[in-house]
Amino acid sequence: MPSLRPLALALLLGATASPALAQAPPPPPPADEAPLRGLSPRELDVLAPHLDRGPVVLAQFRPDPRLMPAVVFATRIDAPVERVAEAILHPERYPEFMPALDEIAIESRQGPQIAYSWQWQIALFTLRGRNVMTAYPPHPTRGLRVDVLSTGGDMGEGRMSWRVRPDGPGRSLLVLTSRVDMRDANYIADRLASGGTSVQRSINVALTTVMALGTKRRAEGAARGPAGVTEGPLAPRELDLAALAPVLARGDLVFLELDGDRLDRVGVVARASTGVARVREVMLDPEEFGRSLVHGSRARVVERTDAHVDFDWGIPLPLLGVEGRMRLFPSEGAIRVEGVRGSLAAGRWTFDTTRFSWGEAVIVGWGRFDPADTSRLVRRLIADDSDFSHGLAVATQIMVARGLRRSATR
Repeated sequence: MPSLRPLALALLLGATASPALAQAPPPPPPADEAPLRGLSPRELDVLAPHLDRGPVVLAQFRPDPRLMPAVVFATRIDAPVERVAEAILHPERYPEFMPALDEIAIESRQGPQIAYSWQWQIALFTLRGRNVMTAYPPHPTRGLRVDVLSTGGDMGEGRMSWRVRPDGPGRSLLVLTSRVDMRDANYIADRLASGGTSVQRSINVALTTVMALGTKRRAEGAARGPAGVTEGPLAPRELDLAALAPVLARGDLVFLELDGDRLDRVGVVARASTGVARVREVMLDPEEFGRSLVHGSRARVVERTDAHVDFDWGIPLPLLGVEGRMRLFPSEGAIRVEGVRGSLAAGRWTFDTTRFSWGEAVIVGWGRFDPADTSRLVRRLIADDSDFSHGLAVATQIMVARGLRRSATR
């Protein structure tokens, strides 16, 4: 039974504190207890045309500024629910299709619960942890639900929720929602987390992408292999903003277009919380644009011509700092940005704006780049795992969209 001293102290403080202190809001629930909201059937219907073309990621806004944001990854799978469930419910087999996890040990099985430990070898260091998985009885229309709770380890507190539902004959729809809070993790994870919410969100996105795409590949029985389709243009796809508005009120959307194991291009759509004129002002200012890459990044113009502006940029992230030179091509329409040298030298992006019916700007961006084209440590992180690389590409697009919004509303 817990001690009564904390309760007595709380009552005493409540009786003697000032009204302002007495009305202080309670702390948010920890990451392993905070609610996880995936995608409703109505939201999935709105996203259906985009899911037809590839996976969709929703980087949610924080319901509380003290709580880490959650990430939702949705993808269609050409396999029935039973085959997807077979992949999810046997964590001891994860290393076969999730290279990031190089060791899983089952510690116990009790009814619908499985406790297991995991080990993740990343570049020069190893991360370890323990999870408890709970599988709920499948429903004929709602499909399968599996919750996973992090009970300790190097990645801090967290929870994820798998939802798999039928999506036509022989096909499923997978929605994986995840939240990891690394602020009380080990030294390596804590150093990464010290880079702020953007870094923690990026790690959440990368891990969620690895798990979802690995599960998709396993269920479909597809082997990793090269792609052979010619790259298409970086033109934005058609957007029904009226339909997407409720989803964009919850977070930023990212669209992946895959060609086999290769990510052909990745797009982001985000509300700007201000007007089009202000957003374009930020987009057309290379130094402002460069500083929008991530909180704490820097940028400096080094050359201006009638056609383009070159700027040096850098992101001093803990353990993962990168830098390079980019070229921005100003335009009254879509704005192009190309890597010149250094990190992401081969990257290509386009950014444009549209607006909701009430006048608020919407940021629309498309990119084609390889996260391995950055630092040596990032290359070691990605290694031979293309899914991890795709996750970092998604995280980069989210960083840019949120950086532009932050700069435009500052």
